[in-house]
Amino acid sequence: MSIKDRTESVWEQVQLPYFDSIKNNQKTEICIVGGGITGVSIAYEMALRGYKVMLVEAFRIGSGQTGRTTAHLTCQLEEQFLELLKMHDEETVRVFYEAHRKAIDLIEENILKENISCDFKRLDGYLFQGTNFNQEKMWKEVEAARKCGAELEYIETVPLLNDELPGLCFKNQAQFNPLKYISGLIKAIRKMDVTIYEGTHIQDMRQEDRENWILLTDSGYQINAHQLIVATNTPVNNRFHIHTRQSAYRTYAMSFKVTSPSTENCLLWDTEDPYHYIRFVDGALVVGGEDHRTGQAPDHDPFALLETWARQKFSFITEVIHKWSGQVFEPMDQIGFIGRNPGLEKNVYISTGESGLGMTSAAIASKIIPDLIENNTHPWAAVFDPTRPLGSGLKDFVIENLNVARQYTDWITPSEVTSLDEIPVDGGGLIREGVTKTCFYHDADHFEKKSAVCTHLGGIVHWNDIEKTWDCPCHGSRFNTKGKVIEGPSLSDLMEK
Repeated sequence: MSIKDRTESVWEQVQLPYFDSIKNNQKTEICIVGGGITGVSIAYEMALRGYKVMLVEAFRIGSGQTGRTTAHLTCQLEEQFLELLKMHDEETVRVFYEAHRKAIDLIEENILKENISCDFKRLDGYLFQGTNFNQEKMWKEVEAARKCGAELEYIETVPLLNDELPGLCFKNQAQFNPLKYISGLIKAIRKMDVTIYEGTHIQDMRQEDRENWILLTDSGYQINAHQLIVATNTPVNNRFHIHTRQSAYRTYAMSFKVTSPSTENCLLWDTEDPYHYIRFVDGALVVGGEDHRTGQAPDHDPFALLETWARQKFSFITEVIHKWSGQVFEPMDQIGFIGRNPGLEKNVYISTGESGLGMTSAAIASKIIPDLIENNTHPWAAVFDPTRPLGSGLKDFVIENLNVARQYTDWITPSEVTSLDEIPVDGGGLIREGVTKTCFYHDADHFEKKSAVCTHLGGIVHWNDIEKTWDCPCHGSRFNTKGKVIEGPSLSDLMEK
């Protein structure tokens, strides 16, 4: 089971090697914070280039969103090309597409070079028409995609679906097992003397001088580093800038037994908003979607909605095997942020805003960031630059940040429950105490009591009954039942009450 969340994904049975937590002060050339696919991929590339690298993970390697993905490897972008061209010029979208297309090749090259057994497979991907698209709009999408260099084919009937729906076929996409993949990369970087620490939570980052960083752990140790790479799902070093330019969303996935192994092993995505997507894993069908803003739960059970959609679309699925959820960060202009951290600090780099493209974004980051560290130009760097202007994404910027502003009204709203008796065992609830709120988790024999004020920027956390966590609706920080931070941007636990 996940070390952070209550549900378990199809991948989390993979056993990764264990590493000690930090036991003394350390010094390194490059420190990477975050032990998911992005951090491990960058560590691999930097080690190949001969750098002294340290990788630090607060929990277990791969225990974050890398183990919660559905692991599509695709250049069929998160947003349709028609929408991307409303926000960016053709050349920008062309580079964005090409980077993700090339990222699949980069992952395959690593697999072949290091002889990694991770169920990698090339296969076709299909974008199929949802209720928000018609045939005319689908043809316009083909034209828009081809303008941006995408290779695709219009088809009258997408395979596997109960309904005969048209769609677009993207050849030469791929899938893999993400935890098996990073396990192989870890084996490789250990041979290159990369130092790895697990169970090492960074609680503060500060510049020692213009060229060096000091990282302080919650166990009282210090790491001195010349270059700092923050490869957490959202940056934990950046307090304001990036968090106003992207939004945290919960996303859901389920796997189903099938009546017989499908001969049409492929990737599928629809055009709905929120959209749905499928792949096969070990003969089972994995379906994902039903995203919503973190800490802002919908009226209906997202798993029930996802199952209803899956059974409407596929006649060959039977019982549910797994259910799990994850967290993605959606950039306002639909392109991730990879490169130098915005601000005056030197020698700090971030990778975030990958949305549903986290696997290929990790490969992109593994090329852009090392080149920037070496003061080399990279053909993708300008498109993913975290300091870029939002341009036509400004409308979404205003809408999303107005949504954040509304969440602060939780400071003046009444209690969710009037007494502790209303909170079921293994449940949580908010109770007003004076000018603020307190969160109570009902353990089997007592109530865990913490301040409900998020330690990032003061939002009021809400109970996530699926994963049994406290989630902040403002910028996506998450805390376990004891108030310990399990996902940033917050670095600190909920305060005692």
